[in-house]
Amino acid sequence: MTTKLTKEDVKSPDQVTKTLRQGFIWTTTHSNMVIGAVALFVVVGVGISIFGYFSNKKEMTQQEKYFVLEKNYTEVKRGFDEAARAELLAAQSKDKKAPTPTGKKASGDMQTDYGTVIAGFEAFLNEDSSSKAAQMAALNLSDIYLTYKKNDEALGVLQKVEKGLDKDDALTSLVWMQMGNVLANKNDCNGAVEKWENITKVKSLAFAHDEAKLRMGLCFESMNDLAKAETIYTELSGKQDPATTNFAASREAQKYLRLLKAKKNL
Repeated sequence: MTTKLTKEDVKSPDQVTKTLRQGFIWTTTHSNMVIGAVALFVVVGVGISIFGYFSNKKEMTQQEKYFVLEKNYTEVKRGFDEAARAELLAAQSKDKKAPTPTGKKASGDMQTDYGTVIAGFEAFLNEDSSSKAAQMAALNLSDIYLTYKKNDEALGVLQKVEKGLDKDDALTSLVWMQMGNVLANKNDCNGAVEKWENITKVKSLAFAHDEAKLRMGLCFESMNDLAKAETIYTELSGKQDPATTNFAASREAQKYLRLLKAKKNL
């Protein structure tokens, strides 16, 4: 995304608001990246050993069940993604003999596309919602619901696992981040800020602080609390330490800070 302001960007408050709403879309799409990293994080994320992290027998048992569900979900989702990508490439191709898109295309109906996957994740969560495996299942299931704009359902599955969160655990940041996304989608910015602020209060979750703060800034601005939004954008824009800075969030903050100042000068 460009950081250069166009005349349209500062033409009216409505345009600025539209840009901010696009920011919320950005945070939601970022959640796909976060969720996609769940399986990788188990092995390499945050210096956690898989053997130590899932040391107790019960957790290992739940993990084995979860990975079967995750494999099924990943395969179905990959098929839809590949079909959509092939269709896009075919549409953009100037070659009239371009190959017909292959693979199964998503129907747009959640039950048709993911009915069995959803049922598997739901049954797993109903069996045990306190494990790390359940938290990963909830993240994936919430991602499906968000894809089909089922915000209430997404929030519900995340709430099932929230009470079992360990505040010093990396998965906790993913769950709270996703809950904030859903609440923001529901226009509950106060609730969203609370979830993201939870992340910023935990030192061991420092890797997620900048992204959480950026989302808080967007919510504060949507609530017209421009002072708080500007404070957050300014803080993130000025960060330079490679060890503590999320530079993607910093660049976004610089852009939103410029938009905010333009908005205030209208």
